[in-house]
Amino acid sequence: MSLPVEVLEAVRLRRCALVLGTHASREAARAAGREWHGAADLARRLGWEPPRRLAGQRGRHVVPSVEEGAAAFEAAHGRDALLRHLRGLTGLEGVAPTAVHRTALTRFPMILTTAWDGLLERCALQEGIAATFLPRGRPLPEDASGPVVVHLCGSFSDPASLVVTAADHAATPPSAEARRAFRALARSHVLLFAGYRPDEEEFDRLWEDLTDLYGGELPRCHLAVAQGRMDDYLWQKWVWRGLLLFTADPLECMAEVEAGIPG
Repeated sequence: MSLPVEVLEAVRLRRCALVLGTHASREAARAAGREWHGAADLARRLGWEPPRRLAGQRGRHVVPSVEEGAAAFEAAHGRDALLRHLRGLTGLEGVAPTAVHRTALTRFPMILTTAWDGLLERCALQEGIAATFLPRGRPLPEDASGPVVVHLCGSFSDPASLVVTAADHAATPPSAEARRAFRALARSHVLLFAGYRPDEEEFDRLWEDLTDLYGGELPRCHLAVAQGRMDDYLWQKWVWRGLLLFTADPLECMAEVEAGIPG
């Protein structure tokens, strides 16, 4: 795997923004010998069930929905119980950051992440990096001296900021200022997505949110697709939407960034 020249040049010039997904958290959990609940498993542990009208129908594939499972769990047990359950399943307390998080903070001036865990915060503390961490919807600072990290779906360090269900997303629309800031970022920086698979709900929701923020189809972006079998039709669907895809897990992708940037 070789990173696109456009990405490497943008990283070198500090003009590349990283959008980091939960497959980076998965690598950290596995490195620590911890169980990791992928999206489908997490959805089912939250109580997601396929729609009854599709149950038992052959050839009908339904992607398990974490959003729907979380909404069902919240309705049955309450918000506090939902957040405690989620933290137990995905919080990653005691898990060390990986080289992905170090490279993210040292090579990218702006990081947008959909992970709820605190691995980037932990890494910044360990490495002595003065990073700015922001919740969903907060305007981007214009004069930050270090990397800026935006938790697009909130984080466990601030439970009130967590965005888990479809209702949470609807209840936290971005401000006009946040929209302007993201449009400026997308027009002036190359966007590199890592730690996602475009056949998962996490990426679908992310793309919808960023398209809404931008006010239309995003400029050309690069996506390092976390490994695993994926339908050719789905691959082509995202190519048609302007994404430049290549296969690389987050650790592999960030290793290529380091190898391609001298010094």
